[in-house]
Amino acid sequence: MVKVNWRPNFSASALHAAQAIALEAGVADQELLMALAPAAGQLHACLSEWLQGSVARGWRTLVGLSAGIESNQALAEACLAKWGLRQATTTSRIVRLAGAIADVEAAMRLVQPKLLEQLSLRARPIQEQWLGYGQGLTAHLRRLTDPQWLVEEAEAILVHPVLGGGGYALADRNRFTFEAVLTNPLSELPEVLRVAWLAAQLQADLPRYTEGLGPFRAEPVVALAMLPVVLAAAEVMELSRCEEVIIQLAIEHWQIAIPQRDDVSSLLLPWWETYLQTRPAWPIALKALDKMLHDQ
Repeated sequence: MVKVNWRPNFSASALHAAQAIALEAGVADQELLMALAPAAGQLHACLSEWLQGSVARGWRTLVGLSAGIESNQALAEACLAKWGLRQATTTSRIVRLAGAIADVEAAMRLVQPKLLEQLSLRARPIQEQWLGYGQGLTAHLRRLTDPQWLVEEAEAILVHPVLGGGGYALADRNRFTFEAVLTNPLSELPEVLRVAWLAAQLQADLPRYTEGLGPFRAEPVVALAMLPVVLAAAEVMELSRCEEVIIQLAIEHWQIAIPQRDDVSSLLLPWWETYLQTRPAWPIALKALDKMLHDQ
């Protein structure tokens, strides 16, 4: 089983919420939206100015690094270095970014003063589900992909559920963010499957699996590839079904980024069925899906 270490994190929660607001992902909590919007806008302005076409990736880096760095100044320095702006990492830029991060945290603290306590409470049901189903799910995932595909241990950064089921893998940090919802919002998609789906993406940074994929395409391709895999494992355990309608439901509910086309869910199932019939090496299967997704 993949050992999951659960970590509620205030900074990551605040920045995750700011990201959702800045990227207009559909935050329903109007109080939170109003409280964080000004600070989120300032932080987004920094990223837009410095990163241009890579703003979304910049947000992911910021949220991912925040879970392991307490000092906002150190976080700002680490992000600027990660973004390839080391030469431009002047004191004024560090101060500006650290200040914008601090403003987001202060706004979050006003509207959610007991956030860490709430996240700890919300974590208990999913921890119990993972203890109950995690071993079976990961065994099937290894059988269906590659024996070495799954990591042995991962870190789940629990964040406030501003989107009702969001989260993404951060393979270079061996961690994933996980919006801690209280119950299973959809009976067709138990939350334990979202854990399995996120944990199963943490090898996306290994060249032996994703070297042949296009630039910046490894993460989104792996995220989509793992949908039918996880649902097939869930079907064996009678937790869900591997069907196109369920794949589409997961894409929508788990906030999965997809290529600019409207037939992604209908492509995934034929790709998966072909894989099961031919059983090529897992890296070859990922390349095939990449080609299907990006050929017009």
